[in-house]
Amino acid sequence: MFKVMIYHLRITSPETKNFHLEVEVDGEHSFFDLHSIIQKSTGFESHQLASFFIPDQSGKKQKEISLLDLGMNGGAYFIMQKTKLSDLIESKAQQMIYTFDFINDRSLYLELTGIVMEKNLKEPLVTLKQGDAPVQVLGEEPDVQEATKLQEEEVLMDFGILDDYNELYGEMEDY
Repeated sequence: MFKVMIYHLRITSPETKNFHLEVEVDGEHSFFDLHSIIQKSTGFESHQLASFFIPDQSGKKQKEISLLDLGMNGGAYFIMQKTKLSDLIESKAQQMIYTFDFINDRSLYLELTGIVMEKNLKEPLVTLKQGDAPVQVLGEEPDVQEATKLQEEEVLMDFGILDDYNELYGEMEDY
């Protein structure tokens, strides 16, 4: 008989100090399940590539758990959907890195803060969320002036359609 385990993970960001996320996941869940709850909780869009990394003692990335099967041979390489958390999480205080922006080498840091034995969890669960997550892709912060300009252009376009209608059918008379 195998032991059922629930992992408590703390997720932080080195660039957004007030961001703090805690999740619970079953050891039988895949890394893709963990990826999905992080995406949902942070508001990240799922079309961006991401990977988990398990670092060595010095923090150097050793094992990659990738979202996509890139067909890489050799090295410690795993696929999120095929790899259970219990396959790679070995002990309390286990560290992981969740890289969500490869171009700018930006990541979230995960730390295993507790393990509960003999408990079952069907879905990953967010137990705490504080602060704002970092933006997923740099340069995507909303620009207030640009948004206002786009809204003004939309209004002008709407009136343009009305002008075309008047040209085709003439002015409408008020009754």
